[in-house]
Amino acid sequence: MIKLTKKDWIQCAITVVLLAAVVVFSTLWAVERGSKEDLSFFEKKCSAYALENTHLSKGQIVFIGDSITDYYKLDDYYADLPLATYNRGISGDMSGKLLSRLEVSLFALEPTKISLLIGINDVTHGVSDQALLKNYEAILDQIKQRLPEAEVFCMSILPVNAACVAYKIDYEDATQRIPALNAQIQSFAEARGYEFVNLYPLFADESHYLIESYSTDGLHLSPEGYAVWTNALKPKLA
Repeated sequence: MIKLTKKDWIQCAITVVLLAAVVVFSTLWAVERGSKEDLSFFEKKCSAYALENTHLSKGQIVFIGDSITDYYKLDDYYADLPLATYNRGISGDMSGKLLSRLEVSLFALEPTKISLLIGINDVTHGVSDQALLKNYEAILDQIKQRLPEAEVFCMSILPVNAACVAYKIDYEDATQRIPALNAQIQSFAEARGYEFVNLYPLFADESHYLIESYSTDGLHLSPEGYAVWTNALKPKLA
């Protein structure tokens, strides 16, 4: 058996402490790097929108929201409208982040009509209903203050189905929460003279899950799903 001296024990202890410090530093660095990369993604999208704004006409239609809006190929559905449609969706967006980017994504364009769909990422990523609704009210209040003449169409939060577990989403929890959230969003919209567009019953099956043919993955919409949204909203924008 090898006998360790006091000096050996001290060196071992120092080595253990240094290794622990390296692990902690590496973990913190990885977390910080991830946060910066995530922030950079939103900054890049907002920067691109700001650049686009310099050559776009004001007084048009803006769609703002998360990935469900981001993936909406507006020109395929709304090109025949008298006003142009601009997409200001950002994949992964949540109510708090959308609130922080209203200036570049919405107000700079001074739209006369606005389609707003936000909230599902809050529901599926740990944001409380209270916090989501507080942000939603703040979004509507800022729009009312900055664009008092704009027509605002508040889309209901859409249902999800079991396929979205691939994104580590608790679809049962979301299914339970969404109807009550939509009722509150409707109340907020109508209190400010905005129109609540209830897409939910058009997309939900008898069990309140997202109809499979309307989705690609239990969360995002298929072309058939976007056609349903278009048919519900387009007459209001015409």
